[in-house]
Amino acid sequence: MSTSFQIPAALTMQTQDLPWAHGALAPGLSIQLFIADVEAGMFVVKTRFQPGTVIPTHLHTGAVHGFTESGSWHYREYGAESLNVAGSYIYEPPGSTHTLEVASDITEVTDAIFIIHGALVNLDESGNLLNTVDAGAARDLYFGLLEEQGEPRPKIIVGGNCTYSN
Repeated sequence: MSTSFQIPAALTMQTQDLPWAHGALAPGLSIQLFIADVEAGMFVVKTRFQPGTVIPTHLHTGAVHGFTESGSWHYREYGAESLNVAGSYIYEPPGSTHTLEVASDITEVTDAIFIIHGALVNLDESGNLLNTVDAGAARDLYFGLLEEQGEPRPKIIVGGNCTYSN
């Protein structure tokens, strides 16, 4: 007796065609969302930071992998040893808490891609909950900002079954 199963096809996305959603979580931050897998609790986002951008302090409930493509950024709490420049890779373990900051004196835009498992728990200066961003919230935030900008919803990858959706 033989068993057959369907092997899902890999999906290719031309990321240069995705629109940028501006003002996500902080002034000076723009995002492109590549995948929002609500079932697996994972999303992949490309971020573009203008000089001087500060992302609210946040706690990660899952692991994060990041790759900096251009510019530079650091975590306020960790000092110089947390400097990420073009070509840097960063691993953030679950439970890590920090404030992402882009120096105001750099002259170029900072681009980085983050693979985020779980959620970001965003906190105010006193440590109080501002909001939580998981895969579903990232999808809704991205599409909502694009709608406000008058941009159509692009196709992104959703779910573990590797399908496109908009």
